[in-house]
Amino acid sequence: MSTLVPPPIAKRQRKLNAALQKETATWADPANADAHLPGHAAASQPNLVIQFRNANDNNAPLGPPINIPAGAGQRELALLVNQLRKQLRAQNKQKRRHVVDDINEEVPPSDDEDDDDEDLPYAFHVAIPPQQQQQQQQQQITPENTRLNISTSIQQDVLASRQATQLGWSTESLLDVVFEPQAVFRVRAVNRCSSSLTGHDSPILCSTFSPSGRLLLTGSGDKTARIWDLTSESPLHTLTGHANWVLCAEWEPRERRAATGDMDGVVFVWDALDSNCGRVGRKAWGARSGEAVQKEFEQAQADVEAATAENGDVEAARKRMTVAERRAARHAAPGSHAFRGHSKWVTSLAWEPLHLLADRNEHLSAYPRLASSSKDGTIRIWSLSPTRRCEVVLGGHTASVNVVRWGGEGLLYSASSDRSVRVWTPEGKTVRILQEHAHWVNTLALSTDFVIRTGPFDHLGEEGWEKELGGVGAEATSGVKDAKTEDEWEEAARKRAKKRYVEATRKVGAETRDELLISGSDDHTLFLWPAQSASAAAPTPKKPIARLTGHQQTVNHVAFSPSGTLLASASFDKSVKLWNARTGKFISTLRAHVGSVYRLTWSADSRLLVSASKDSTVKVWDVGRGKLKRDLSGHTDEVYCVDFAGDKVASGGRDRTLKIWRH
Repeated sequence: MSTLVPPPIAKRQRKLNAALQKETATWADPANADAHLPGHAAASQPNLVIQFRNANDNNAPLGPPINIPAGAGQRELALLVNQLRKQLRAQNKQKRRHVVDDINEEVPPSDDEDDDDEDLPYAFHVAIPPQQQQQQQQQQITPENTRLNISTSIQQDVLASRQATQLGWSTESLLDVVFEPQAVFRVRAVNRCSSSLTGHDSPILCSTFSPSGRLLLTGSGDKTARIWDLTSESPLHTLTGHANWVLCAEWEPRERRAATGDMDGVVFVWDALDSNCGRVGRKAWGARSGEAVQKEFEQAQADVEAATAENGDVEAARKRMTVAERRAARHAAPGSHAFRGHSKWVTSLAWEPLHLLADRNEHLSAYPRLASSSKDGTIRIWSLSPTRRCEVVLGGHTASVNVVRWGGEGLLYSASSDRSVRVWTPEGKTVRILQEHAHWVNTLALSTDFVIRTGPFDHLGEEGWEKELGGVGAEATSGVKDAKTEDEWEEAARKRAKKRYVEATRKVGAETRDELLISGSDDHTLFLWPAQSASAAAPTPKKPIARLTGHQQTVNHVAFSPSGTLLASASFDKSVKLWNARTGKFISTLRAHVGSVYRLTWSADSRLLVSASKDSTVKVWDVGRGKLKRDLSGHTDEVYCVDFAGDKVASGGRDRTLKIWRH
């Protein structure tokens, strides 16, 4: 006879489970619940009976009615709902097991069982029943709302309200408390390779999804960049022109342009074939429309006629475009422009945030600027206006500039091997020099990186924001060309990007969510810096918020979660560490790699973290539990780059193969 020994549980996890059980048990016991209400005496808190109802299930009841203190607030109600969900799920699972045992079948394990156990944030309210709304109308009482939201407590937000008094609600009433999940989406962990795409003849050095997540841009040591269509998981274009390795690549937030930088110090900017009226994805980059091709041909013909008019040979210069010529013109590679000025490698690229374009000159608002950093110690800001020139050279670093970021407040941040982080205005003024590191600063990240990178697109990469145009999106998608429509489209995109940025940085309760900066160095440490300001009226401290220690070797990469509450760091010491993004407090160490960790990327819901390593694997981590979720093997050599968009992960490396991972 054998005994099944349960797997050991980490000490940290045992403490968390014990604390949760104790707190839940206390709330389940009305006799002790009052004692856990902050700021209220036990004798002053009456109890009341509530019935939880699920707003996403036609207000179906969740469990039996519960007797709780009237001083319970949003936090306590969320704790109860999550515990009820787990209990009901466990009961249903046990029932299924009994049924399966009766028919002698095996229950297949579910990939999402762990996800269902996660605690979710909820919003709560008490709805005014329809019959009571009619009663108010008969009494000529106009309700302020049809529901009472609960934020502080039931006593303060519901029972103490004027409407509750008019309706006769008290602690003796049975209240229906409706809950709505605030985590409106959940990204499932990828667990399979859907495609292995070949084409590059040398290692893939960089990869980045477009803001909509429909395209992927890769750069390689074979001197080419490639655009891949993620809908069909097939190659779309090969971008040629570089004379050396393509080291970095970045999409413009509106997805109309992409930039690549190489080892010769040259930056190429590639234009979508057809980006009129907000086209994105394959519609913009796959082929030009027939109207665009015809207009370009007619302009070329007019130029030829003007040049031959003096010789009287206009008729000979006129010709019609053949079918073969039209097809070739439609499917030509994207046009490009080379920006030259750097004398050494281009190490990083950063586009001007979309929401800042509205503050610029009207005729320049359609041309975002591009910043590039180089091993020559400079940052250059390039203008994409018709002049296509270098506007400013930011000089001040005395060694290689390894990373540049363009912040949501308009400032630029650069990290250098001269051990400093510098803050700049786009005009070239140095706002601040942050000097705390004892060695090269290798990596830099902003808490707003995700919202700036995705611009007007939501977490699914959908064009839901086109509804703001009141039907204009339908015309735009069909290709109807209208100057007013194009202007409205651009304005709506900027407003949507601005709205997303404001929401990401707004103050929530007592918590501030200003833009933060994290830097990682060869000295094995990270520094968390406060938001910087170019205004003399709003000075910012020069000292960091926290010094983050724990890594034993060089810090390669850092990344904030899209929610801005967590940050992750990757190191040569084969580990990934999680930190509190507001305080810099250490959370946990993720260990499973047997080689240096090169790159990190977050899922849009901030629940999953993906890492790429020298050990030829890509690993998916459950951040909430601090454990490995999936081990994605398939690469045959070091994995240099990885990116996450929607429900897809793309990885590439030394084996010259691009892999697409899905659930």
